[in-house]
Amino acid sequence: MRIPTTLLGLTILVMVLLSGCSPYSDTRTSNLPSTVPGNQTGSPSGNGQAAPDIVLENLDGKTVRLSDYRGKVVILNFWASWCPPCKAEMPELEQASREYTQGSDVVLLTVNLTDGARETTDKARQYIEENRYSMPVLLDTSGKAADDYNINSIPTTIIIDKQGNIWTRLSGPTTKAALQGYIDQLM
Repeated sequence: MRIPTTLLGLTILVMVLLSGCSPYSDTRTSNLPSTVPGNQTGSPSGNGQAAPDIVLENLDGKTVRLSDYRGKVVILNFWASWCPPCKAEMPELEQASREYTQGSDVVLLTVNLTDGARETTDKARQYIEENRYSMPVLLDTSGKAADDYNINSIPTTIIIDKQGNIWTRLSGPTTKAALQGYIDQLM
Protein backbone atom coordinates (compact mmCIF):
# COMPACT_ATOMS: atom_id res chain seq x y z
CA MET A 1 0.00 0.00 0.00
CA ARG A 2 3.00 2.31 0.25
CA ILE A 3 3.32 2.69 -3.55
CA PRO A 4 -0.28 3.94 -4.19
CA THR A 5 0.03 6.48 -1.33
CA THR A 6 3.36 7.72 -2.69
CA LEU A 7 1.93 7.90 -6.21
CA LEU A 8 -1.09 9.88 -5.01
CA GLY A 9 1.15 12.29 -3.12
CA LEU A 10 3.42 12.75 -6.10
CA THR A 11 0.43 13.35 -8.40
CA ILE A 12 -0.95 16.04 -6.09
CA LEU A 13 2.46 17.71 -5.84
CA VAL A 14 2.84 17.80 -9.65
CA MET A 15 -0.66 19.29 -10.07
CA VAL A 16 0.08 22.02 -7.53
CA LEU A 17 3.40 22.88 -9.18
CA LEU A 18 1.94 22.93 -12.71
CA SER A 19 -0.86 25.26 -11.74
CA GLY A 20 1.60 28.11 -11.25
CA CYS A 21 4.25 27.60 -13.93
CA SER A 22 3.45 30.34 -16.42
CA PRO A 23 4.15 34.02 -15.76
CA TYR A 24 0.59 34.61 -16.97
CA SER A 25 -0.97 31.70 -15.11
CA ASP A 26 -4.27 32.44 -13.47
CA THR A 27 -3.30 31.71 -9.88
CA ARG A 28 -5.39 34.61 -8.61
CA THR A 29 -8.81 35.18 -10.04
CA SER A 30 -8.85 38.93 -9.64
CA ASN A 31 -8.09 41.85 -7.39
CA LEU A 32 -11.74 42.75 -7.75
CA PRO A 33 -14.12 41.99 -4.89
CA SER A 34 -16.39 39.02 -5.44
CA THR A 35 -19.39 41.30 -6.01
CA VAL A 36 -17.80 42.85 -9.08
CA PRO A 37 -19.31 41.60 -12.33
CA GLY A 38 -17.76 38.66 -14.01
CA ASN A 39 -15.07 37.73 -11.55
CA GLN A 40 -13.88 35.13 -14.08
CA THR A 41 -17.41 33.83 -14.52
CA GLY A 42 -18.66 35.94 -17.38
CA SER A 43 -21.86 36.73 -15.54
CA PRO A 44 -22.89 40.25 -14.59
CA SER A 45 -23.96 41.34 -11.13
CA GLY A 46 -24.91 44.90 -12.03
CA ASN A 47 -22.72 46.71 -9.49
CA GLY A 48 -19.39 46.99 -11.30
CA GLN A 49 -16.27 48.70 -10.13
CA ALA A 50 -15.13 51.74 -12.09
CA ALA A 51 -12.79 50.65 -14.87
CA PRO A 52 -9.28 52.06 -14.37
CA ASP A 53 -8.50 54.68 -17.00
CA ILE A 54 -5.58 53.61 -19.13
CA VAL A 55 -3.55 55.79 -21.47
CA LEU A 56 -1.62 53.88 -24.14
CA GLU A 57 -0.18 54.45 -27.59
CA ASN A 58 -1.56 52.59 -30.57
CA LEU A 59 0.54 51.09 -33.37
CA ASP A 60 0.51 54.47 -35.14
CA GLY A 61 2.01 56.22 -32.08
CA LYS A 62 -1.22 58.06 -31.22
CA THR A 63 -2.26 58.32 -27.57
CA VAL A 64 -5.54 56.60 -26.72
CA ARG A 65 -7.40 57.06 -23.42
CA LEU A 66 -9.98 54.57 -22.27
CA SER A 67 -12.01 57.44 -20.78
CA ASP A 68 -12.45 58.86 -24.31
CA TYR A 69 -14.90 56.01 -24.89
CA ARG A 70 -17.22 56.84 -21.97
CA GLY A 71 -20.79 56.44 -23.22
CA LYS A 72 -19.83 53.36 -25.26
CA VAL A 73 -19.57 49.72 -24.33
CA VAL A 74 -15.86 48.86 -24.46
CA ILE A 75 -14.45 45.40 -25.10
CA LEU A 76 -10.88 45.43 -23.81
CA ASN A 77 -8.87 42.37 -24.85
CA PHE A 78 -5.38 41.67 -23.44
CA TRP A 79 -3.14 39.51 -25.66
CA ALA A 80 0.34 38.79 -27.05
CA SER A 81 1.45 37.45 -30.43
CA TRP A 82 3.33 34.52 -28.85
CA CYS A 83 0.19 33.25 -27.10
CA PRO A 84 -1.55 30.39 -29.01
CA PRO A 85 -5.03 30.94 -27.45
CA CYS A 86 -4.71 34.68 -28.20
CA LYS A 87 -3.89 33.93 -31.82
CA ALA A 88 -6.80 31.50 -32.03
CA GLU A 89 -9.33 34.15 -30.99
CA MET A 90 -7.96 36.96 -33.17
CA PRO A 91 -10.09 36.20 -36.27
CA GLU A 92 -13.20 36.35 -34.05
CA LEU A 93 -12.08 39.65 -32.53
CA GLU A 94 -11.37 41.05 -36.00
CA GLN A 95 -14.89 40.16 -37.14
CA ALA A 96 -16.38 41.74 -34.03
CA SER A 97 -14.25 44.86 -34.44
CA ARG A 98 -15.43 45.32 -38.02
CA GLU A 99 -19.03 45.22 -36.83
CA TYR A 100 -18.35 47.79 -34.13
CA THR A 101 -17.17 50.56 -36.42
CA GLN A 102 -17.23 54.32 -35.91
CA GLY A 103 -20.66 55.58 -34.94
CA SER A 104 -21.42 52.38 -33.02
CA ASP A 105 -22.16 52.28 -29.31
CA VAL A 106 -19.52 49.55 -28.96
CA VAL A 107 -15.75 49.66 -29.42
CA LEU A 108 -13.23 46.82 -29.30
CA LEU A 109 -9.71 47.70 -28.16
CA THR A 110 -6.94 45.13 -28.01
CA VAL A 111 -4.10 45.67 -25.55
CA ASN A 112 -0.84 44.02 -26.53
CA LEU A 113 1.36 43.08 -23.56
CA THR A 114 4.49 44.62 -25.07
CA ASP A 115 7.17 43.74 -22.52
CA GLY A 116 10.08 44.59 -24.84
CA ALA A 117 11.56 41.09 -24.67
CA ARG A 118 9.18 38.27 -25.45
CA GLU A 119 6.76 40.73 -27.07
CA THR A 120 7.94 43.88 -28.83
CA THR A 121 6.18 46.60 -30.76
CA ASP A 122 7.73 45.23 -33.96
CA LYS A 123 6.48 41.68 -33.24
CA ALA A 124 2.97 42.95 -32.48
CA ARG A 125 2.93 45.12 -35.62
CA GLN A 126 4.27 42.29 -37.78
CA TYR A 127 1.63 39.87 -36.46
CA ILE A 128 -1.21 42.35 -37.10
CA GLU A 129 0.05 43.25 -40.59
CA GLU A 130 0.75 39.65 -41.66
CA ASN A 131 -2.80 38.69 -40.72
CA ARG A 132 -4.27 41.87 -42.22
CA TYR A 133 -6.11 42.74 -39.03
CA SER A 134 -7.55 46.22 -38.75
CA MET A 135 -8.73 46.22 -35.12
CA PRO A 136 -7.25 48.85 -32.82
CA VAL A 137 -4.09 47.68 -31.05
CA LEU A 138 -2.83 49.52 -27.98
CA LEU A 139 0.67 48.85 -26.63
CA ASP A 140 1.12 48.26 -22.90
CA THR A 141 4.88 48.80 -22.88
CA SER A 142 5.09 49.48 -19.13
CA GLY A 143 2.76 46.73 -17.95
CA LYS A 144 0.66 49.29 -16.08
CA ALA A 145 -2.59 48.48 -17.90
CA ALA A 146 -2.11 44.77 -17.22
CA ASP A 147 -1.44 45.58 -13.57
CA ASP A 148 -4.43 47.91 -13.32
CA TYR A 149 -6.70 45.16 -14.63
CA ASN A 150 -4.90 42.37 -12.74
CA ILE A 151 -4.14 40.39 -15.87
CA ASN A 152 -2.72 37.06 -14.73
CA SER A 153 -3.41 35.04 -17.86
CA ILE A 154 -3.99 35.82 -21.50
CA PRO A 155 -6.12 36.19 -23.36
CA THR A 156 -8.35 38.07 -20.94
CA THR A 157 -11.28 40.19 -22.07
CA ILE A 158 -12.88 42.88 -19.95
CA ILE A 159 -16.27 44.31 -20.92
CA ILE A 160 -16.94 47.82 -19.68
CA ASP A 161 -20.43 49.31 -19.66
CA LYS A 162 -21.42 52.75 -20.98
CA GLN A 163 -20.96 54.28 -17.53
CA GLY A 164 -17.32 53.15 -17.42
CA ASN A 165 -17.80 50.26 -15.00
CA ILE A 166 -16.39 46.76 -15.35
CA TRP A 167 -19.36 44.61 -16.29
CA THR A 168 -17.67 41.26 -16.82
CA ARG A 169 -14.27 39.61 -17.12
CA LEU A 170 -13.56 36.63 -19.36
CA SER A 171 -10.41 34.51 -19.04
CA GLY A 172 -9.36 32.49 -22.04
CA PRO A 173 -10.27 32.80 -25.70
CA THR A 174 -13.66 34.18 -26.62
CA THR A 175 -15.79 34.30 -29.74
CA LYS A 176 -17.66 36.97 -31.64
CA ALA A 177 -20.96 35.27 -30.70
CA ALA A 178 -20.07 35.25 -26.99
CA LEU A 179 -19.12 38.93 -27.10
CA GLN A 180 -22.33 39.78 -28.93
CA GLY A 181 -24.32 37.98 -26.23
CA TYR A 182 -22.79 40.21 -23.56
CA ILE A 183 -23.22 43.32 -25.68
CA ASP A 184 -26.90 42.51 -26.24
CA GLN A 185 -27.40 42.41 -22.48
CA LEU A 186 -25.85 45.87 -22.10
CA MET A 187 -27.74 47.61 -24.90
